[in-house]
Amino acid sequence: MSNPTVYMWPKVSEFNKYSELLTKSIEDNGLHVEHYDKKNTLQPAKGDIVHMHWPSYSYQASNFPLTIVKSLLFAALLLFLKVRGVRLFWTVHNVWPHSTGKTKWDYRMRKFILSVCNKGFIMSETVKREVIETFGVSADKLVVTPHGHYVDAYVGKGTDIRKRFGIPPEQFLFLFLGRINSYKGIEKLVEAFLSSKLESAGLLIAGKVDDGYRLDYIDPINDGRIKVYPHFVDDHELVDYLRAGNVMVLPYNQITTSGSAILALSHYKPVIAPKLGSLSEYVSEGCGILYDPADPDGLRKALAMSVNMNMNEAEKHISKKLAELDWQGIAGKMIKVYTGTKRYEVNA
Repeated sequence: MSNPTVYMWPKVSEFNKYSELLTKSIEDNGLHVEHYDKKNTLQPAKGDIVHMHWPSYSYQASNFPLTIVKSLLFAALLLFLKVRGVRLFWTVHNVWPHSTGKTKWDYRMRKFILSVCNKGFIMSETVKREVIETFGVSADKLVVTPHGHYVDAYVGKGTDIRKRFGIPPEQFLFLFLGRINSYKGIEKLVEAFLSSKLESAGLLIAGKVDDGYRLDYIDPINDGRIKVYPHFVDDHELVDYLRAGNVMVLPYNQITTSGSAILALSHYKPVIAPKLGSLSEYVSEGCGILYDPADPDGLRKALAMSVNMNMNEAEKHISKKLAELDWQGIAGKMIKVYTGTKRYEVNA
């Protein structure tokens, strides 16, 4: 019997390298992967795999009536594939879509998707428990497969980011890197940094600002310690920005799994973040500092503690964590789940 074809939905995303890195690892392990979109909607045959990543884009629209129509078409497609004998899977990157948050319609749709999928892939035990409690699915419906690392996924240009922003080479630099919006907690970061009295430290905030969100709470006439680049950071400069910082600060108000945290660890940068979602399973002991989000002084204290971190020890802990996030092992586990057998031979 020939191996099934995996239809990755999507195979490549301009916003996230996750599916691209996963695809490569699955192909390295012997399965053929196709990008799934409108051009080959009805192509998957019995025994093939359709693997979804961000299904909200397939059922949400600009207004609720259109969302209902789009959702019904999406649901009909999934049922058609199911009846045809196609095996369906969903990697639950976020319990709720970032665009809408928790809504009754998203609850119904996400519960339905899990009901028709053969399995749901979850990136941590913490999120697995949340999905079980939220959607009432059984534990054996969900399989924990970690988010793989980003080691060697990006190549820098060699740009001296500190020089670009006038940051002294010896200054301890806190870095926030990623899309900037309300759930990222940038206001709290700025407040904690300014109140920390770390006079010799600096803060660099870089990333595209979402429509409707403003950074006017950052005083343009400050003491020069806060630098802001409110624009999209090109993939080819991500590494350069990471090299510039000493630690990555991710003061999220809400999060399921943070690709930004894994990106930082992939470049041996310790992470400061709240104990939310799966962060405690990725930013494990020695890989950074996790603070209690309910403590109004938690972030400020974490910033202060990080300045005295033993970076050599942190690198040892991070190296161990990255070994756990190896893509080949993740892909091998997924393939066994895809095929429903432990006898599938994973390529060495």
